[in-house]
Amino acid sequence: MEIRLLFATPDPESQALLNSLLVSALELTPLNVTVSYATTQDALLARARAGADDVVVLDWLMAKSETAPLVAAVVAANPQVRVVALLPEGYRQYRKQVWQAGACSSIAKENMEQEWFSSVLCIMHRAMQREARLHALYQGLDTGEATREPAACCVAAD
Repeated sequence: MEIRLLFATPDPESQALLNSLLVSALELTPLNVTVSYATTQDALLARARAGADDVVVLDWLMAKSETAPLVAAVVAANPQVRVVALLPEGYRQYRKQVWQAGACSSIAKENMEQEWFSSVLCIMHRAMQREARLHALYQGLDTGEATREPAACCVAAD
């Protein structure tokens, strides 16, 4: 199962950091991830309306103090998307606001590291698998092939 991941940040340095974290995280958890980028709120919302992404990593720099309303707009445009909000360490008061707006997770940007990112991706992956099984069950479809992992995914290497 592929995770369609969107990094939403207007900052090239933050984008490079997120790319680096993803590479490191995928060394720990071999998931099938494709990455896209949005550098403006309009691009982010267009992708949400199109259902183009499964997980959005939303940088505080996209909307600053209006991050919670932006999360709500993204989730309203695509209720299936999972939003992870990256907040500045000094603005922890926004954690509750982004969660109430529909974010699945938030973290101070300064505290991100590969273990955390790997765990978040794994949790999102497992949730997507379970949702696919439930959709298939409710639609009366065979759930075996729809959610089976490819041989190279999620297998521990010796």
